Amino acid sequence: MSDTHAVRGAARLCAADALPFIDGGASVGYEGSISKAGDNADWDWGMYRDERGEWVLAELDGPGCLFNFTQHRYPTSEVPIFRFYFDGEDEPRFSVTPAEFGKKPPFLPPLADIFVGPEAGGAGPIWVVRSFVPMPFVKHVKVTSSIRLEGNSKALGQGGWGHVTYQLYDTADGIETFDPAADISAAAAAVSAMTAVPFADPAALTPLTLQPGGSAVVWRHDSANTVGALSLFLEAFSPQMLSGLWLRLTFDDADTPQVEAPVGTFFGCEYGCSPALLRTALLMADIPAAGGTARFSHRFPMPFFRCARLEVCSRLEVPVQAALGVTLTGRTYPQKGTGYFRSSPYYPPTPNTPGKNSVIADVTGHGHMVYGVLTGTDIRCAGCEGDVRVFIDGMASPTVESDGSESWASYGWGFVCPPQSNPFSAYNGAFGRDSDWSELRLTYTDSYPFRSRLRFELEHGCQNDGGGLHSGQVFYYGTPQPDIRPVAELTPGCPQWQSSGEPFPVRDRFENGIHEHWQEFTCLRGAQTGTLTVPLPADNTGLLLHRVSLQDRSPARAAVFVDGKRVTERDWSFADGNTVYRLLEDAFLIPAHYTAGKTAVTVKICPADGNWSACRYRAFAKLPE
Repeated sequence: MSDTHAVRGAARLCAADALPFIDGGASVGYEGSISKAGDNADWDWGMYRDERGEWVLAELDGPGCLFNFTQHRYPTSEVPIFRFYFDGEDEPRFSVTPAEFGKKPPFLPPLADIFVGPEAGGAGPIWVVRSFVPMPFVKHVKVTSSIRLEGNSKALGQGGWGHVTYQLYDTADGIETFDPAADISAAAAAVSAMTAVPFADPAALTPLTLQPGGSAVVWRHDSANTVGALSLFLEAFSPQMLSGLWLRLTFDDADTPQVEAPVGTFFGCEYGCSPALLRTALLMADIPAAGGTARFSHRFPMPFFRCARLEVCSRLEVPVQAALGVTLTGRTYPQKGTGYFRSSPYYPPTPNTPGKNSVIADVTGHGHMVYGVLTGTDIRCAGCEGDVRVFIDGMASPTVESDGSESWASYGWGFVCPPQSNPFSAYNGAFGRDSDWSELRLTYTDSYPFRSRLRFELEHGCQNDGGGLHSGQVFYYGTPQPDIRPVAELTPGCPQWQSSGEPFPVRDRFENGIHEHWQEFTCLRGAQTGTLTVPLPADNTGLLLHRVSLQDRSPARAAVFVDGKRVTERDWSFADGNTVYRLLEDAFLIPAHYTAGKTAVTVKICPADGNWSACRYRAFAKLPE
């Protein structure tokens, strides 16, 4: 890894020590089997059929990297062939069938496998095939299925739920397109080693007795360094300790702790009623039966520049016997470009409100999310089916939107047979039901970059109708200052937006889980070109555009020019579509070398066909560090 900046692409798999570096030119994306009608019928995944007759599951302009591929399929169903096309090549570089996950190189354990769901009285079993093998691309990637993935009837041989998560980058520097013949055994071994790290020796930990309601500063260090591991043992464990015992980490004498979290979310599991050993690449939890000794390990690097301290606080009504240990790596990071390890405010168990998502986290600043913990209690309607929705930088459309909380962690039907864990996710819950659970998803490879705001929401039940309670928290690296500043808002008819298209009124909704939120816009469609005049500060480091459009015609694509020079890194494209919730807000980042030193630019957007539309553009200047 580099000692001074963020790592991109396949190298992220083994570069946990690069996580504190904030990458201002990266963004996250997700293509998945979300029902277009806003209900729970999440089994129609094909976007469209290409010229070969294959069903497109994801299509993206590069540079970037696919990090997770997950698909659910009955083993008795018709067998699809998944094909991966790179950089505009006519033939796929790689193809795989569901039965080959975990067997065909490079889709091998621990980076790829098949999770077999339960029999469930004849409704199962179902395979959840998943891969965390990174697949970088320089110019373009397309993922297809040989058959349309649709339906949920085992008797009819159906079944087709799934998703792809990825990152996109502003330049191709350091990216080499995926080579299926490349030997990734070293990376796989490194990930296996990360999950096999032993728990700390209890003799090396500092014992602690906390009285009811008590707190204590148990560790402090007064020079620049990096926390490499934090270990905790709890004697006479009870499930209440996961929510009643809190950790506070304060770096460089900040006014408030950068991390303030209950033990359960910090170490990745809030459910303590079922014994579980959960091992992921950077978090481990060994939850015993009541009365046993619970063990926890946290290995996300946490740099600081002057000092750091750890405080433990009890909100319990009984004394707690614990042992803690902090391991320092001795590494010092450059302060410029490095984010502190942070937590969002904890979202306590909160009754779900019909018609509204649970807002698990809403953080501002600049950084990237590296893991999240979600917990459901007494979720009475399809308890694990609520969709995850992550909104980046204030956009109205979610950037990440999973078909159910169980799919966010790449488990699918696994929620009724806990506990489970793999290097990138884990969950625990009540065996045989999906109403009570807690799950963890590490996003340290496909981390969720944000430049001003990250809002993490969770639907309850099939359509925000599940009752019960949600709780949870997200953890990220970041700074409180945003990386962008708004410079213009352009709507049809304003002098700064010239277009040959005819405006027409639109009243519709964004697909965001809030089903009756109708909004009105004026839209342009059918224009040959659109020209935007955007002011910029001279010290800008790029230009970010947000577009509100109609997605009822898809796919949509346009070339982008800045002062007559085409942006060659990628076209502005959106492959998915929705005829029910037609409003979409997406983003396009123009790299710094097109805008550096300029106080205004002319952006020309040239649609490839009649599918392109625009109702509003918002322009943001990227700021220097």
